[in-house]
Amino acid sequence: MAEPRTIRSPKENIAEKELIIVQDGQTRLKTLVAQSSLNGLSREEILKRVAKIINETTSKLPEAIRKTVKTSLISSWQRWDKFYTKARQTANTALLAQASRFFQRNPEIIKADKTISIDLRQFLSDKTGTQDGGQLINRFRPYLTEDKRGMAIIEDYDKKVKLQLKVLATDPASTIDKNGKKLPLRNLAEMQVRYEANQEDIKKLGNDGADLVWTSSHADASPRCEPWQGRLYSISGKSGTIDGIPYTPLSEATDANGGNSIISGYNCRHRLIEYSKGSKSPKEYDSKTIKRENAVNARQRTYESDIRNIKIEERISRASGNTVLAKELRQEWKEKLVEYEAFSQRNQRPYYLWRTRITQEEIEYQD
Repeated sequence: MAEPRTIRSPKENIAEKELIIVQDGQTRLKTLVAQSSLNGLSREEILKRVAKIINETTSKLPEAIRKTVKTSLISSWQRWDKFYTKARQTANTALLAQASRFFQRNPEIIKADKTISIDLRQFLSDKTGTQDGGQLINRFRPYLTEDKRGMAIIEDYDKKVKLQLKVLATDPASTIDKNGKKLPLRNLAEMQVRYEANQEDIKKLGNDGADLVWTSSHADASPRCEPWQGRLYSISGKSGTIDGIPYTPLSEATDANGGNSIISGYNCRHRLIEYSKGSKSPKEYDSKTIKRENAVNARQRTYESDIRNIKIEERISRASGNTVLAKELRQEWKEKLVEYEAFSQRNQRPYYLWRTRITQEEIEYQD
């Protein structure tokens, strides 16, 4: 008897290119948000650069999701820009108020026989918070560091700035799926690529005369896939029973969770196996094994997400002029990357450096 045909789920990295394109667009937009305030770019120039980044990003993605991605990137950039501008103004206003009180209580500092290259009163009288707090600190650091209260001002400002950058770095661009839930653009891009590839394979299987297929089964299946694995389905959408085994339309499984389900879902590794008389459901696993393997899987995804976020934070820190913090963050994500690789090896799992990339330029340097 001939071996049953197997339609393998697309390769693990089938959407690598698209994921990096989406991530690259987000990274560039966030970097622009931080960079524009430091460089004093005009609004016209900023909008011009935003449009260029978004157009370059969407033009390289599957046509079916271009409009959605464009809409999401525009609204995400507006959110990031509004947040960063407001947060920066708030931090600068607080800094100026603290510095004003500090210098008023310590008049001898500004009376010292030292050259002051800028008019301090200009900064202290600015109530809008648009003056650059980092510039104030850098130019007057010698004065502020002469007193513990001055150091506290610097530390408070640095803490606020670091929090701003972290929030900006960890906020992903997303859209709303069919169930009204947030769906990160990374997930959307991979789902679309997988969907298109799987549809071609399923169509080929159907054209070859096959209809009933098993879904494969593995211990570390995600919660969204686990209920649908190891079951029998009909490609043509039929329901019934064969040899005492019930089957239902394949679309019921693949359309679950707004399409982020078995076979075509984000990061899915399941495959379809043609049914043959006497064949049985692929191996099923007990709940304890599934729970343990899922924990390893989830930890890997957390490592990848953390590394990406720290890399983005490094980029926008450097773009905002905070090179000291940028160097610290660079060291942090490098250490986290080593941890990720070690964790994966201990648990006998492959690890994927491409999942930690945030720009297209990393491709030639991080293999």
